Amino acid sequence: MASPLDPLTPAGNSPVVPTITSQVQEDLPSLAEARQLEQLMGIKPNMWRRLQDFSGSSQMRTCLLFLPPALLLFTLFVTWPVVEAAYYSFFNWNGYGAPSKWVGLDNFMRVWNDPIFFHSLFNNLLIILVSACIQVPVALALALMISDKSRSSVVFRAVFFLPYILGEIVAGLIWRYMYDGNYGLVAVVYRWFGQEAPQVLATQGWATAALLVVIVWKYFGFHMALFVAGRQGIGDEVLEAAKIDGANRWQTTLNIILPLMRPVAVLALFFSILGSLQAFAIIVALTDGGPSNSTHSAVSYLYNFGIKRMRVGFGSAIGVSLFVICVLLMVIYKRIFMRPKEGR
Repeated sequence: MASPLDPLTPAGNSPVVPTITSQVQEDLPSLAEARQLEQLMGIKPNMWRRLQDFSGSSQMRTCLLFLPPALLLFTLFVTWPVVEAAYYSFFNWNGYGAPSKWVGLDNFMRVWNDPIFFHSLFNNLLIILVSACIQVPVALALALMISDKSRSSVVFRAVFFLPYILGEIVAGLIWRYMYDGNYGLVAVVYRWFGQEAPQVLATQGWATAALLVVIVWKYFGFHMALFVAGRQGIGDEVLEAAKIDGANRWQTTLNIILPLMRPVAVLALFFSILGSLQAFAIIVALTDGGPSNSTHSAVSYLYNFGIKRMRVGFGSAIGVSLFVICVLLMVIYKRIFMRPKEGR
C-alpha cells in the first residue's frame, strides 16, 4: 500500500508537477547575473573570485603577452644597474677588473662630507625654485595668450617651442658663445656703451645666474605646450556659460580656467622638478661646473668627480645618494600635490 506522503506518479496525460529542487535550480541566476547583482548590491567579491574573473578575462592574456618583455627590459636597464651601483659603492674601484678593495661606507662618508656636493644640491634647489617660480608661470601666461586656434597663435607657439627642440649640448654651446666677453653678444652690447665686457661665465655668481637664464629659455616651451593642450581641453560651453552670467575675462581666467588646469600645472611642476634633478648636459656644455666648481649639479658632480677621475666606487655612492633623494622628493611631492580628493 503506497504511503500518502509518496509523490504521485503521472499517468496518461496528467500534468507533471515540478519538484522543489527543480524550481530552485530554474530560479538560480547565471554567473554573469550574479556578478551584476553583487555590483548593484555593493557586495565586494573575495580575492579568490576576483582571481577567477581575472584569469578568464582578456586582461590576463594581455598581461601574459606584454608584461614579461616589459619586466625583462625594466630589470636589465633600470633595476640591475641600480643594484650594481649600490654594490660598487662599497668598494674603492677604478672600473677595471673585479672590485676587490672593500671600504664599506667610506665612499658615502666622503660624499656627505664634501662641500662641493652640498653646493651642487643647492644649485639643483635653485633650478627647481627658478623653474617653479619663473619658468612655469611664464609658460602658463604665454599659453593663455596664444591658446586660440588662429594662424598667428600657431606661429607664436612654434617660435616659443623652438628652444626645446634644440639639443642641450647645442643650446649650451650657443649660449657659451653669446656670453663670451671677447666676441659674444655680451661683448657687442657692452661695446655699444663704450664699456669693457665682463667674462660672465668666469665669474662666480654671474655664471650661476647665466645658467639659470639658459635653463628657463630652454625648457619653458615644453611647459607652454602642456598648458596650451590643457587650455584647449576646456570646453567652450563652460566659458560661454560664465560669459552669460556676466563674468569678465579676468574673472573667467581666475575662477574657471586656472582651477580646471590644476592637473596640468601639477604635471608641469613634476616635470620641472624631475628635469632639475637630472640637469647635466647643458651645464657641461655651458660652464663644465666652473668657475671653481660653483655651477655643478648633482649629476655633473657625479660625472666630474666619479667617472672622469676613474673613481667608480665614489661615483656609485653619489648615484645611490641622488637616487634616494629623488625618491624621497617624489614621494613628498605625491603626498602634497597628487593626493586623491576625499569624497564629499
